Amino acid sequence: MGRAHLDLGQPEKAREHFESAAEGLADVPAGQYGEWLRLRIARGLRVTAAAGAAQEDPIRGLLLRFCERADLESLSLLLPAYLGGLGRPEDEERITTALRMLHAERRLPEPEQAALGHAITLRSAA
Repeated sequence: MGRAHLDLGQPEKAREHFESAAEGLADVPAGQYGEWLRLRIARGLRVTAAAGAAQEDPIRGLLLRFCERADLESLSLLLPAYLGGLGRPEDEERITTALRMLHAERRLPEPEQAALGHAITLRSAA
């Protein structure tokens, strides 16, 4: 339903359905279907987020850099947390933890290390 409302240009109604779906995820059996469903719901929530809520998304920029240089190790740590985040406190903490782990490794180029630090600071301030 959320996707249909998005296609109709009704993001507010779409968000209501994505939020409702997120609440019911605990009832979905574990497995590949549940993981796929979570990713679709999380995407819907990101797409329908209020414009002010997503003013700056340094994580997306980092992910793009990792993709450009095929840093699969960094992508494998951060991407699942980012794409599967439903905005719940535990999801936000999972993303922040992934950022902190990458930062602690100190193996990325300096601009990316700085971007990680910046992303962590922004999330800590929120």
